[in-house]
Amino acid sequence: MVRNILTFLACCLIAGALILLARVSEIPLKALVGQYLLNDVWETTLHSGLQMKPWQSADFEVIGELTVPRLNLSRVVLNSASGEAMAWGVGSLAPEIYSDTPIILAGHRDTHMKFMSDLIVGDTMSFQKSDGSSQSYEIIKSMILDSPELQIADQFEGQSPLILTTCWPFGASHSGPERYVIVGQAGI
Repeated sequence: MVRNILTFLACCLIAGALILLARVSEIPLKALVGQYLLNDVWETTLHSGLQMKPWQSADFEVIGELTVPRLNLSRVVLNSASGEAMAWGVGSLAPEIYSDTPIILAGHRDTHMKFMSDLIVGDTMSFQKSDGSSQSYEIIKSMILDSPELQIADQFEGQSPLILTTCWPFGASHSGPERYVIVGQAGI
């Protein structure tokens, strides 16, 4: 009888531990599956030329890929910087990436844009659009802004820079108004 009770309690403890493990693993597993789906739809987009959603309920589409060769990394770029989109990847703040306006990309400093802390002036980046075209950029400037608003009209007139932005400072536990901005010049 005592052995049956101990066996039952052991099974309950194991079941409870498995449930807790599943709950703790839910978000990392969801993130892994999400990144797989984003990369998969990016490849499909490149072959078809059509911008697509990675899943039915997504409020964004995949529009490009940002690559930083020195850091050996790439990020799928989404057509929105909404809360849902930025939970999954780097979002575009510019309404139209196919015009001659700056491409402005934003993401969270502790996930998809964490690599920005490792970028330096002189590094190269490239941005590939869903139509297959690609442009290389050289980082020419980094700055910290006191507010999330960047006035670009006068600074880059006649140019089409690639601008990356994220919250500042890196490693902070709460968000504030400051932004870290990196500017890449096209045509290298």
